[in-house]
Amino acid sequence: MATFILSYPDRAFVPRGGEPKAGSASAAFTQWLALCDEIHRAQGRILVLDPTMAGEVSSVYSGLLGAPFLAPGKLPQPLFLRAHFGEVAQEDAVHKAIAEAGLVVQAAQHRWQGQVDVIPVGRNRFILTHGGSEQGSSVQAEEEVKALLPLGAQTLSVELSATCPRGSAAMCCITDPSNKPLLLISRKALKSHTPEQIGPFVGTQVEMAILSEEDVAVFATECLNVRGTLILPVGCSTILRGLLLRRGFRFAEVDVSHLVGENGGGPHVLACELPGLVLSDEAPSYLLRRERLHILCSEYET
Repeated sequence: MATFILSYPDRAFVPRGGEPKAGSASAAFTQWLALCDEIHRAQGRILVLDPTMAGEVSSVYSGLLGAPFLAPGKLPQPLFLRAHFGEVAQEDAVHKAIAEAGLVVQAAQHRWQGQVDVIPVGRNRFILTHGGSEQGSSVQAEEEVKALLPLGAQTLSVELSATCPRGSAAMCCITDPSNKPLLLISRKALKSHTPEQIGPFVGTQVEMAILSEEDVAVFATECLNVRGTLILPVGCSTILRGLLLRRGFRFAEVDVSHLVGENGGGPHVLACELPGLVLSDEAPSYLLRRERLHILCSEYET
């Protein structure tokens, strides 16, 4: 079962780059619940974190909390590497919750945005991204990540363009129901490479689709693949939808505009995937907390 970490907005929530507005936290919470319902409908499991600040970043942006490294080989046990935004992450509420889920937590020592800058492309190959916006990951952090990847992993370091906030906004590799990989990629998001230069690294078994400006603008690469169901941001083009349908994907659209704000983003930035990790029945899952969360949302100012 696919497992994700998500954290709901608190009453004072303001999206990144936005301004406080009456009712904005309520609207964001409503969208967050809709996203969780779609993940649950696709048979995903959700570990719910109570809202907190993880350094400079709200835990609502769970894709920026860090990344799990669960593969055997280099590691004696599963590990979660916490993101680094200007300072080394401390043992906070996020640290405690992830540790209780069964992962050893380690803090990155260099600026690193987490899972959004690690792009698995199959066959033990990973694209590691850095640069881009001022908040982007550093090259030094890539060495920390490489040390945690499975034995024999091959990596490609890609620098993002100044307008791209993170690797997941530039590309994603999704596997269709027939187990064939598809790489969605934005040409203008890349600085050090072109899609054609990335092609040989991912291999001929991976089909590549270069996205239109329309799909780049709505962060189509930040969809969530939950057991073959793609949860897409609102506004994806009919061309992309047609491609996904031909590849056998089921998909649903979820509006996350009140959650991501003016800076933009897709569902992936709001969810940290824990592939291969099974939550215990006692973990604070969305299924167990759903009714209480809906009641809490109804109490927010509208």
